Amino acid sequence: MPYISTERVSEIRKEIKKEFPEFKFSIRNRHHSTICVSILAGPIEMITTDNLRRNERVNHYYIDKDYEDTPEVRDILQKIYKIMNKGNYTVCEDGDYGSIPSFYCDIEIGDWNKPYKVIK
Repeated sequence: MPYISTERVSEIRKEIKKEFPEFKFSIRNRHHSTICVSILAGPIEMITTDNLRRNERVNHYYIDKDYEDTPEVRDILQKIYKIMNKGNYTVCEDGDYGSIPSFYCDIEIGDWNKPYKVIK
């Protein structure tokens, strides 16, 4: 069963904020099984679609493909995912659900109630 401790989320939060001091994040633990990183503000435009809500979910399996036209955004997202996913491993293989990780990772640009903002 996937699990991530509050202490581990705190370590990841510190590492991400140290790596990207010019960005603002919301990094939280959801249900003790998922680490959620929302990029709330930063010095560059991160939203790549014509999204009126100013937020978008990032599929970490397709960062290379989805952000190939914006290499700067792609590199930032890859670094964030690499930091988040450090220490994650496959707990077991399940016939119904496939590989079960030790914890899940969610990335989004903006949040449902806090749109992404470009800070100069």
